[in-house]
Amino acid sequence: MESTKSAEPSAITSQPGATNPPAAPGAEEGLIHIRNMEAQDIDLVAPILVEAFHDKVEHVVGKSGMEDMARLTASALTRSPYSWHRYYVAMYDGKLAGILVIKFHDSTPEDFGTCDACSHIGCWGSCRMMLLGLALTNSQIGATQCYVDTVGVDAAFRGKGIGTALLDRADAEARQRGCTTTFLWVTQHNRAVRLYERHGYVVTHPFGNCFTQCAVGTRDWYNMEKQL
Repeated sequence: MESTKSAEPSAITSQPGATNPPAAPGAEEGLIHIRNMEAQDIDLVAPILVEAFHDKVEHVVGKSGMEDMARLTASALTRSPYSWHRYYVAMYDGKLAGILVIKFHDSTPEDFGTCDACSHIGCWGSCRMMLLGLALTNSQIGATQCYVDTVGVDAAFRGKGIGTALLDRADAEARQRGCTTTFLWVTQHNRAVRLYERHGYVVTHPFGNCFTQCAVGTRDWYNMEKQL
């Protein structure tokens, strides 16, 4: 039975003059709005994720397999709701325009599933995808580090500040978790290197070998890091 007692005033949770913490970059409604990925976003997010690694994915599955890889990515994300808190979509004027994926030392990987991979990209493609995963999956993330796994912007929305907004959000989420550094991996010839440098990242060391050449098509990589 519903109570007829009047609701008591809610408790005061802040004192006069107290400063509330600033909203995370993009959290407030505006031209660029950033929020956690939701189920209805997945079919739009998956192609952006694949395109963000276009050359590497094409090396694995060929041009004809790019759409199949996007479908496999969507299937994996659908099975991995436990990871959605690490996925942030950028909405530009109400349209999904970009995606940020971050990882921490205790993050659980997404469930791509070997059988599902075989059904989408074939057995040989699945084997090559495992090599790509071994080459690009960073399992050495420290307790005070945030790994920026992916910053992807739809081609129709590039040049509008979305990549910068997503990197700002990565910084904010990392600080919220108590991280002192963010870092990422990028191929040395990628034009995004300049974006990362403008955002405060510095190259700590190059890396790569014949295995990365075989797995993803290039052996020339940078590890870039930013102090928060």
